Amino acid sequence: MAIDKSLLSRATDSTTAPTPGYLYNDIGQTLTTPQLCIDTVNYLIHRLARNSPHIKKKCCKVLAKLVLHPVNRGMLKRTLAQNPNSIGKIKECTAWRGTMDSVT
Repeated sequence: MAIDKSLLSRATDSTTAPTPGYLYNDIGQTLTTPQLCIDTVNYLIHRLARNSPHIKKKCCKVLAKLVLHPVNRGMLKRTLAQNPNSIGKIKECTAWRGTMDSVT
């Protein structure tokens, strides 16, 4: 079984609209194996590299919600903790500053 990229892309789109709450539950329901957790984390970490502040915020929120989801039984949290690259990318994201507005 593969990750549902359409759900993840809808949850982390670049619009200013908030992510619908049911998407967190739908994504969490799919995280039943360790490989699905690894693939999901890799997809979300890859999305963090985008320059859109909306994508960065939504990726961090999706990760925060999924870590607490009861279906994955801590597998996603363990996946994040075992991958030092993902922790570094999340820390970079929290310190990210967008482009400066031009002073006119």
